[in-house]
Amino acid sequence: MRFAIAAGIGLFITLIGFINARFIVANPATIVSRGELNAITITFLIGLVVTAVLVVRRVKGALVLGIIFTTLIAVPIGRLYGNASAVNFGIPTLVTWKGIFAVPDFSLLFKLDVFGSLKLAVWPVIFAFLFTDMFDSLSIFVGVAEAGDLMNENGEPRRIKESLIVDSVATFLAGLVGSSSGTSYIESATGIEESGRTGLTAVVVGLMFIPFMFLSPLLSIVPAIATAPALVSVGVFMMKPIAKINWMTLDDAIPAFIAMVLIPMTYSITQGIVRGFLSWTLIKLFVGKVEEITPMLLIIDAFSILALVL
Repeated sequence: MRFAIAAGIGLFITLIGFINARFIVANPATIVSRGELNAITITFLIGLVVTAVLVVRRVKGALVLGIIFTTLIAVPIGRLYGNASAVNFGIPTLVTWKGIFAVPDFSLLFKLDVFGSLKLAVWPVIFAFLFTDMFDSLSIFVGVAEAGDLMNENGEPRRIKESLIVDSVATFLAGLVGSSSGTSYIESATGIEESGRTGLTAVVVGLMFIPFMFLSPLLSIVPAIATAPALVSVGVFMMKPIAKINWMTLDDAIPAFIAMVLIPMTYSITQGIVRGFLSWTLIKLFVGKVEEITPMLLIIDAFSILALVL
């Protein structure tokens, strides 16, 4: 299941990259379909090829260089040719310039309503968010550890307990200051690919974000299609653990496969994990391998069913 979750997250990252570039779009007839071949998708494909070549040649900072290159070749879209309105919130120019300096918005600082959130009617929402955040974070730590070979001598992710504690504290503090959740994200795998192996990676990234509290308009220069090649590339590396799944043992392979494919297909890491765990339990139960169903798994299954009901 751990290997399948890591691979499923890789597929999820890749799907996000293709969607950001509009290379994959919604289609009422087939659910999803290939996007129109236009200036935007052609630019994405060029950026993807260049990024892939840099990665294969093991150039330092290949993903960052790929993002910079794709940003530069995207500048003419909406200026010299093409129209980016469909993918850029109605703005025809893909690479926009909104200035340099902007004052941060602190209007939500310490504005949370603690007592209001403890009403009985809100409990299902709290549980749903807690369950989703916990399983998303846990699966991301597992996936990133697999991709970066950050495993202990028993083949388990290193310092998973400490990682979850830090994640929960960051999420709590984010709520206090009124920002988006400070939890882990699957895009963090890009740091692993750029050789990040310690907490110093996160510290450096965090310090680099501080100036952009005041220079946020500069970020508008980088369009979504510029980061899309990096996401697709990282998806490749996240697929490595799939080779460790014993596909000949079907009572292991089927639940793993369900979890892996449902993560991108439901566009939710939690949904893939929940259905993977439940299918694992049911299959093991009906084939007589009850010894592989642990008490902790039953507890997780109970919470999974509760989350689905809520």
